Amino acid sequence: MDGDLPLGVLKYCENLHGKWYFSEIRAIFSRRYLLQNTAIEMFLASRTSIFFAFPDQTTVKKVIKALPRVGVGIKYGIPQTR
Repeated sequence: MDGDLPLGVLKYCENLHGKWYFSEIRAIFSRRYLLQNTAIEMFLASRTSIFFAFPDQTTVKKVIKALPRVGVGIKYGIPQTR
């Protein structure tokens, strides 16, 4: 991650509790929230998942680009790097 994440994306992280390391992320998939493709779900090595909902698809794409390249849903075309 290059550290250039827009502040608009970071404002959605204010109510999160807990900490996850990028090295723990095993897969990321796009999800629907309120009948729109505006969410992602991350699966961790600890066999837990985290669901994030965003206001629009543009924000989802920015977040996906900032995350490490792991097994991501084919919609984003980011290959798995194992």
